[in-house]
Amino acid sequence: MFHTLFYEPVYNLLVFFLSVVPQHDIGISIILVTVLVKAILFPLNISATRSQYALKKIDKEIKEIKERYKNKPQEAGAKTLELYKREKINPFSSLFTIILQIPVFIALYLVFSKGIHNDVASLYSFVAFPDNLHTNAFGFLDVTKKNIAVGIITGMSAYLLARRQSSSFATPSADKKEPSFQESFQSTLRIQLLYVFPVIILVTSSVVPAAIGVYWITSNILGIFQDWYIKREIMHVKA
Repeated sequence: MFHTLFYEPVYNLLVFFLSVVPQHDIGISIILVTVLVKAILFPLNISATRSQYALKKIDKEIKEIKERYKNKPQEAGAKTLELYKREKINPFSSLFTIILQIPVFIALYLVFSKGIHNDVASLYSFVAFPDNLHTNAFGFLDVTKKNIAVGIITGMSAYLLARRQSSSFATPSADKKEPSFQESFQSTLRIQLLYVFPVIILVTSSVVPAAIGVYWITSNILGIFQDWYIKREIMHVKA
């Protein structure tokens, strides 16, 4: 099922773009695949980003509910769900968007792990594999091999995206009381997402085919512009 739902669409999209871009440049083809994937997921990303920022805006109300019903966890949960419903927030939308992108990464890895070739069994009848194919993107980068420089750039782009997203709607505490366990946990998680996750991405993209890094870099750059657009044009927030 994975082969039919994810591998074949990604493979055929890549082959299609390879057949139409100038000089059959595989780097441009990967970028176009990334743009198309981001465009398909854009409505979900809007919902996820809106929910993310809306959650930060109602953080004070959530804390008040937990404090008021600290001895009644079920009632606190019901009141929190009511608040989510009133503000039209889906707290799981960000996770859902991330989960949807994982199969695309896996499909790309499978396409490039053994070098892209004419996979007749997976090729759609209306897609033609190009006669002349080379694996050098932009004329110099072999996307079927690992590349440390690509890994470093991927990690940097992931950090810039995480930094931009985490800096929005910061809600520092006005008092100087000892932070709660939840606040300490959230702060630790934010630091890990901002610093640890990009390092993991850097290491991972340094040991897999460079095509994955090209996809990831393009996705992160588009994510930065997408975040700016959503905040400025949709949420009317200073970007």
